[in-house]
Amino acid sequence: MDLVQNGIKDRLKKINAIRLMGTGIDIGDLTSYAHEIVLYLLLSIFRREITENTNRTRSDMLYMVSDIIRDMNLDSTNKNIERLVDGLLWYKDPDRQEPFSCPIYNEETRQHEVYKFRYLKEDRENSHWEQGGSTVYMLTEEAQEIIFITREMLEEFGFDVEQFYTLQLIKSGNFNKALNSISNLIARVKTLIRRERDYRQDMIRSPQIIFFDIKRDRRKSEQEIKNQFDDEKKNFEDMLAWKNRLESFPKDKRNEAEKLFREVEKARVLHNQLAKIVIDNIAYEVRIRVNYPESFWVTSRVSFKKDIWQNIVAKNGLPTFDLIEALVAPILSPKIEFIYPLDWAWEEQIGIKDNESEEIDEISVDEDEEYQDKKVVNWELILQVWQPIFDDFIEGKGFCITELKDKDVLYKEAWLSERKNVEIFMMFVITSITFTEKSTEFEKMDERMILFNKLCRKNEKYKKLIGKTIVSRLEEEQAPLCLENLFISPYKIFINN
Repeated sequence: MDLVQNGIKDRLKKINAIRLMGTGIDIGDLTSYAHEIVLYLLLSIFRREITENTNRTRSDMLYMVSDIIRDMNLDSTNKNIERLVDGLLWYKDPDRQEPFSCPIYNEETRQHEVYKFRYLKEDRENSHWEQGGSTVYMLTEEAQEIIFITREMLEEFGFDVEQFYTLQLIKSGNFNKALNSISNLIARVKTLIRRERDYRQDMIRSPQIIFFDIKRDRRKSEQEIKNQFDDEKKNFEDMLAWKNRLESFPKDKRNEAEKLFREVEKARVLHNQLAKIVIDNIAYEVRIRVNYPESFWVTSRVSFKKDIWQNIVAKNGLPTFDLIEALVAPILSPKIEFIYPLDWAWEEQIGIKDNESEEIDEISVDEDEEYQDKKVVNWELILQVWQPIFDDFIEGKGFCITELKDKDVLYKEAWLSERKNVEIFMMFVITSITFTEKSTEFEKMDERMILFNKLCRKNEKYKKLIGKTIVSRLEEEQAPLCLENLFISPYKIFINN
C-alpha cells in the first residue's frame, strides 16, 4: 500500500486543479461549457505569454472569452462573460480575490490538508503599476501543468511557440524544465522527420497523395516555409546565445545548463535536417507536377480479382499448388520493395537460403543473421566500384550511367554483381545530397552517406567533398543504358557548383 500511496499528494494537486477549473460559475445555459471555455482561455493566455504579448489584462480576457464563445457558436451576455473571467482569476466571490482551495490527503501525515492555488498570477515585469498600468496576468505552474499534462496537447502549439517557451525558461534559469521542453522539441522534430520521409515514399508509390494528404498545409508557399524555418533557426540561435552567460549563473546550475545546451545543439542539428527534407519534398512535388503530370490520373485497368483470379485461376486452375505463393505473395507481402520489383527480394532470400543450407546445423542464430548481412551487402565491392566515381567528383567531373558500357569487363561485372550499386545510383538520381562531416542519426540511414563515410575512412582525400552537393540530370541526347538485365535512363550525377 505504501508504494501505491507514494506521491499521491502531488497527484491529487494536479487532479483537483483540473477538477475545479470552470466549476462554481453560474452562467446559465453556458454552465455545462464553462470548463471548455476556461481551458480555451488558458491556452490563449499562455500563447500570448510565451510570445511576449502583454495583452493579458482582465479587459483583454473579456474580449478573448467573447471571441471564444463566438467561435464555439454559443450565445452569452456580457455579465456571464465577466463571471467566466472572474471565475478563472479568483475563487467564489471576486471581491475577496481569494485563491482556489480544496482539501487533499497527505499520505505522510495521514491527514487532509487545505490546498490553495491559482490559475493566473500577476506578471510583475509587464504590469507597470508605478505608471498606472493595468495588471497583466500570466499562468501559474498549476495552470501550465494542465496544459502540458499530456503530450497530445503539445500538438496544439506550433513548433515556434514551444521554442519561445523553452527560451523563457532558459532566461529565468529554470534549466530542469527547459531540458524537458527541449526533449519534447527533439521528439517532435524526429517525428516530423519520419513523417516527411514517409511522405516521400508515399509520393513515389502514389503521386496522387500530393492532393489527398490532409496533414500537409498547401496554403503555404515554399518561400513562406523557408521563412518559417529561418525564424525557428533564429530561435535556436537565441537559446544558444545564453551559453555565453554560463559564468553568471550559480555554480550548482552550471552543470544543468551545460547539459541543456548540448541538447539544444542536438535539436538545432535535427531541425536543420528537417528543413532540408521538407524543402526537398516540396521540390520533388514540383518535379512530379511539371515532368510527370500523367501520374496523377493514370490508373491500372487490370483487376486482380476479375482478370487474373476469375478469368484465369478459377477458370483454368494452376498446374501446381506451389504457384499460388508466387501469385499471391506480391499482394500480401508485408514488405514490398520500394523501387525494384519484389521478385528481386525473393531471389535474394532464396539465394541466401540455398547457400546456407549446408551449414545451417553449424551456425547459431546470431551468426546466421550476421552471415546473411554480409551476403546481402558486400561493401568492399561497393567501395571498389564507387571509388573511381568519387575520384571524378574531386576533379570536378561527373558520372553518367551510360559510361558503364565503355568500361572493362571486370568493372561491369563488379557493378552488376552487387545490386546495391544500382540502388545507390538511383538514390543520387532521385534526390540531391550534401556530404557532411558528421552524420546525424537520420543521415546514417542514408546509404549514400554510409558510402561516403566508408570512403573517407579508407582515404581522407575524399573529405574534400564535405559541403559539396551531388545532383543529377537526364542526358536526353544519349540512349538509355541496356546492359544484360539492367535498363536505366541516361542520368548523370555531378557536383552542383
